Amino acid sequence: MRRILLSLILCVQSASMSAASGVFYTTAFDGSRSVSLSLAEGWPADDPAFDFDVVITLSEIDRGGVVFYQDGGRHEASVRCVSPATVRLNSAEYAVDVSARPGTDWKRDLWARLCTAPAF
Repeated sequence: MRRILLSLILCVQSASMSAASGVFYTTAFDGSRSVSLSLAEGWPADDPAFDFDVVITLSEIDRGGVVFYQDGGRHEASVRCVSPATVRLNSAEYAVDVSARPGTDWKRDLWARLCTAPAF
């Protein structure tokens, strides 16, 4: 019984994490196509200076939702939630303006998605 309960808890937790992932930033080009950045995976950061390590995917989509391009690469990033809020991509670290409006900067939207999400 205990093993069944543990399995059920892990399944519910996985479903919750999957629902929380997905598109976190979209920008339009020439009015007919857009590029979306999505969270594909995430886990606690290996580096203690950061909170999360994530994998980001990129897709180009038309107005009707047809995917023209799906980047097959694994774009790994790390996110620090506390001040100074930071996104690290490869070896470059970018300061995050946490006061910026949603949709103006992909780094701010990634930070917000991970660091301001309600706790489970």
